Amino acid sequence: MARVVLEKVYKSFPSRKGENSPESSPNANPKASGVNVLRCINLAVEDGEFMVLVGPSGCGKSTLLRILAGLEELTAGNIYVGDRAINTLAPKERDMAMVFQNYALYPHLTVYENIAFGLRRMYQPQEKVSQTWPDRVSVWGKQLLSRSTRSLPPQLQYLSPTDQTIRDRVRTVAALLQIENLLHRLPKQLSGGQKQRVALGRAIARSPQVFLMDEPLSNLDAKLRAETRSQIVKLQRHLQTTTIYVTHDQTEAMTMGDRIAVMNQGEIQQIAHPLELYNQPANRFVAEFIGSPPMNFLSVDIKAPLLITHPQFRLTLPETWLEALRPYDGRSLLLGIRPEHLSLGPAAVKNLEVTVDLVEALGNDTYITTHLTQEPETVLQARLPPDTEVIVGETVWLSMNLEKILMFNAKTGNAIRFDPLLK
Repeated sequence: MARVVLEKVYKSFPSRKGENSPESSPNANPKASGVNVLRCINLAVEDGEFMVLVGPSGCGKSTLLRILAGLEELTAGNIYVGDRAINTLAPKERDMAMVFQNYALYPHLTVYENIAFGLRRMYQPQEKVSQTWPDRVSVWGKQLLSRSTRSLPPQLQYLSPTDQTIRDRVRTVAALLQIENLLHRLPKQLSGGQKQRVALGRAIARSPQVFLMDEPLSNLDAKLRAETRSQIVKLQRHLQTTTIYVTHDQTEAMTMGDRIAVMNQGEIQQIAHPLELYNQPANRFVAEFIGSPPMNFLSVDIKAPLLITHPQFRLTLPETWLEALRPYDGRSLLLGIRPEHLSLGPAAVKNLEVTVDLVEALGNDTYITTHLTQEPETVLQARLPPDTEVIVGETVWLSMNLEKILMFNAKTGNAIRFDPLLK
């Protein structure tokens, strides 16, 4: 186990011929030419922590993981694992194990051999300590005998001391993952969930300092994904190994991570605990990305001290917003409200009059998609109790939970914070 630290990490790829470089950002690497895919990444993953990197496709999260594994080179910056700088180390010297999206199992090897493969490479140097010619011949002979008898029944196999150590380790990992009865099978005889457990077992068997997982559940169906997700979390807590997990699925991120780093366009937008991301997003992107359905946004005008006005409604915010909104008197801001913080209410000045466009009854919840009656281009989603009866085309009034309203700068998208201690 080890602490992983990334300091001002940049990654750029050369521009293709005839392709113009994108506009520079404040965090662009001045030394890099071409396309910046990672910009000024600063991240510290504590010893034993489960860190999730989440973001849309193309945000750079998998590239960052490949850089950690040594499969991509840094353009600039430093990476430390424990007290070691690993920038220039080869992948095999970094003491990390990576689980890939497509499992990457050897199709011609059994489950046992897939898990044992990395262990044999680890233990190989131990049998080459002696340099005398007779001892070398003896070692080579044992290795040849061991390899040639692997396909025989267990009672006819020759096991060197190293083979016995490997066998014990494979069986221990198989018991941990509950795949003891699969050790004799080939990958083509396994289900998707079983393949994923074998891939996890191959990583666990090496006892690395760091686990790297690149969207390992994306190929599984919804039910199996939920089951495997809980298994990975329990396994990580049992092993207490530092883990960096990449996903584009916010549900995985919220349920698995001790902390989450939200990425967009090659930059980290916010690093926080799951509920902090949900309740106190740093900017509009994080607010919209975390949460399903996504947050609703309305352009409103601020009038001192706490009055919010919109062509369709007018309301007064709680006093906790007094200091935070003082500089914005007379200016326009973005009001953010999550679908679960909207409810059906009476006709009132502070409520929103909307027309229902779509009703999605899921059994445990009912989602409705609506638009403002006076601004048809403004779409709002609400998450209502399952027994709510709403008809498409109906006009209803939505009430906002004033304690859950968030405000954002209309130009920068950054969140406007209030002091929670004033509640």
